Amino acid sequence: MNVKNPMIKKLIQTILRVGVVRILIVTLIGVATAMACSWSYITDHSVRFNSYRSGRGFYRLPPLPIMYDRKTGKELSVQDLNPENADANQREDDSLTPLTDELWAQAKSAVESNRLAEARSLFQKYLTLTAQRTIDEDTDRQQRRNSAYDMLDALTALQKGSRASSVKAYLDARYAYDDSFDQTAEAFIAKHRSDRDLQDNWDYLRAAILYSKQMKNDALKAFQAHAAKYPRSEKNEAVLFMTAKIMMETSYVFDHNGCGVVGKTFNGKTIDSETIDPTDKCQDENWHAAINSFQRLIKKYPHGRYLNDARGWLAFLYRRGGDRVLALAEYYRLLGDPTDRNARLEAKKSLQMIGHEYDDETLDHVEKLISGDVHTAMAYAYHRIYNHAVDLTYQHIESWYHSDYKYESEEKTRIADANKAGNHELNRIARFAAAMMKRYPQAYVSGGFVLRVAEAQIELQNYPEAGKLAGKALMLGLNGDLRAQALWIKGSTEHQAKDFKAARATFNHLISEFPNEKLTEGARRLLALTAEDQGNLEKALEQYLALHYNYDVAYFVDVLLPTERLEKFAAAHEHIEQNNELLYALGIRYMRDKRWNEARSTFRRVQTKYAPPVTDSSDAGNIERRYFSKEPDWDWNEGSGIKSSWVMQDLKTIDVLEHLEQIVESAQGDEAKSEAMYQLASYQFDANSLLFYNPAAWRGQRVQLLSQLDISDSLRLPNESQVILDYSQLHETLARAIPIYQEIVDRYPQTKASKDAIFSAAVAHQRLANLNPYWREIYARGLFAGSQMVEFAGINRIYPHFRWPKSRDGWEASTRTVRGGPAYPLPPKPAPKLTLTQRIKRKLGGLASEFSSKIQQKINTVSETSASFLRNNLYLILVGLGLFAFWKYRRLR
Repeated sequence: MNVKNPMIKKLIQTILRVGVVRILIVTLIGVATAMACSWSYITDHSVRFNSYRSGRGFYRLPPLPIMYDRKTGKELSVQDLNPENADANQREDDSLTPLTDELWAQAKSAVESNRLAEARSLFQKYLTLTAQRTIDEDTDRQQRRNSAYDMLDALTALQKGSRASSVKAYLDARYAYDDSFDQTAEAFIAKHRSDRDLQDNWDYLRAAILYSKQMKNDALKAFQAHAAKYPRSEKNEAVLFMTAKIMMETSYVFDHNGCGVVGKTFNGKTIDSETIDPTDKCQDENWHAAINSFQRLIKKYPHGRYLNDARGWLAFLYRRGGDRVLALAEYYRLLGDPTDRNARLEAKKSLQMIGHEYDDETLDHVEKLISGDVHTAMAYAYHRIYNHAVDLTYQHIESWYHSDYKYESEEKTRIADANKAGNHELNRIARFAAAMMKRYPQAYVSGGFVLRVAEAQIELQNYPEAGKLAGKALMLGLNGDLRAQALWIKGSTEHQAKDFKAARATFNHLISEFPNEKLTEGARRLLALTAEDQGNLEKALEQYLALHYNYDVAYFVDVLLPTERLEKFAAAHEHIEQNNELLYALGIRYMRDKRWNEARSTFRRVQTKYAPPVTDSSDAGNIERRYFSKEPDWDWNEGSGIKSSWVMQDLKTIDVLEHLEQIVESAQGDEAKSEAMYQLASYQFDANSLLFYNPAAWRGQRVQLLSQLDISDSLRLPNESQVILDYSQLHETLARAIPIYQEIVDRYPQTKASKDAIFSAAVAHQRLANLNPYWREIYARGLFAGSQMVEFAGINRIYPHFRWPKSRDGWEASTRTVRGGPAYPLPPKPAPKLTLTQRIKRKLGGLASEFSSKIQQKINTVSETSASFLRNNLYLILVGLGLFAFWKYRRLR
């Protein structure tokens, strides 16, 4: 599995363990989205905006699938279960569910109407349609398939001379059994007429009823008796399978997981008797009996219907019984089955569930066991490369998801250890495949193993050796998927060596020879990379359009491709389905370049569709926003076309800006000229930031995509980061206003508008620096929009007596207001003129006030003098008062 995040991987393993495939899709999408800390999108269907691979990761072949799309038969890996296509897959597969239900109902109706020949045909059709397990797995699919096989077995009695009524009676009993009415089924059995050719079917049904009632010992005896009595019956294979299955279900390990070999190391942990059931308890009598029974079944029916089911249960028993080597060998035999896709899927999911980390001793034993089967050996090599070694070698991608990892040194050590383990695994596979080449010198088999060595070498970055081996594998006559993989490796090594001409030829060969294979998408993607590396952006864009890589297409038509080249490209591709979107993109580009007439002409060629205005109760009063906003509606899906409201707003923007430019041209004198320029800049300063936005291309994802791209390692062309900055300055209305404000200050520094212009420029820089993640990162690096950084602290150096508005927040440049109100405090009102009487009164009042003030001043002086005398002579006064009191007292006596 090529999922890098361990939490996501653990979740998937848990879900696969319980077999809830539908839940896997929904939960994986939600958790993957939450875990992607750095990237806001999860997709492998892109080049620059790819969350799974970058750089040499594009050379990597896909991992083995875990399920299939039932409608198309397409193999689906975990990468395919992402927000982009999970809903589409669900819709496609759900559309088939009514079809299979209807088919089953038709078969039942045919049986009830005694149209047995028609019923046989419908059963066979149902089995064909439901052969592959898919993402919309029906809960009753396997039960119905078992019933269909059983009823087809019974229908063979017609060819042996049985009466149709007897066969119909058995089919009715089987339907009753399926509906869980065991008593009804038993009643059918009790009253059925004796028919020698159907007796084995009735006895099988009796045993199945005992099994469904959980009477397993009785059921086992019944199946064993059936095997002895009807050794040549068409039910014999099913009977042997059920016998082995019941023995397995009565063994100790069936309900007890965790047996193992004491003392051995598994996934870095030493197994001991305290943490694990003893081996002799797990490998009880029924465990051995079940294994022997499954092995006898495989030996008797080496190409039978239950072959891979028996192998799967054998692997299960070996794993539960503690024999990891034999378990892995069986799982890889299933994985290498050349015909049964279900078996390969089940093996892949089982291997994913039990993990990949085994010591060299274990894998050495596994390789010895599987080396006699070339299909198994090649499946083992491919699986170990792309579902384990690659995960280890490229675990640095996980650190990309967790860019805020707290323990950087520990993370580096972990990644280094993972890379070492991955390289060790790749070297092991290369050695194993080389040994297999010597063992199987036949051209096809040898070519397959040469290819596996090439795949290991390209992952080890031994590109020249990988290229040579891929070429050798092709010369040995590969077919099908192996040939496609060899062409892929050859083209990838040529691209890495910068032999772009050879790489382009190889990838074109791959696409033409395998136009509908699973590698076609990757080949086209690599063709696009090759074209980019040759400087041919138009050829790359053709591939992205063909692939429907919408993010890359948006990036090319809105950012990367120069306007003149986009103009030629649109003219040369008039008949492709995306031409209308190309025309609209070209019109937006003309707008940004101030090529008004060309923009008008282009917009008038765009085919538009009407959509009701956005209704937002919080913005109900803003009629212009409701009717002309270019904010994308999330229900306006890709392929819906260009909204007429978008083009209407664009044409209105052109009219306004062109009119403001004409006023600038016709203005006379510095004051008029500077004011006209100020209004031109301020229209863009005050405008919606989506004025030059292309919603048809980005669908609301522009900021997230570009901000993450600019700090990632997915930039591919020289100076591409500067291209994004130049584009952003043309796109952002605040950034477009700043150079005009600066020009006013430089050319007309003494005009009234220049002071407002420099303040507006400083506000524009402040707002732009906090507008979105991209601009925050730009200003954090010390970069900025325009040719000069204007800060508030520098305004007073240019204008020492600058009059500051009330607030920077809410500044509306065109009207010079703050939040719709005055920007500056109002001056005080002048005092009213006084009459003669008022002047006399005021004069007399002044004289009175002056006289009163002088009198008060004299009183204050006397008071201060008296207080000072008292303070200075207080002692003498007190002594005098004392003497006076003594004298008075003596006189009274």
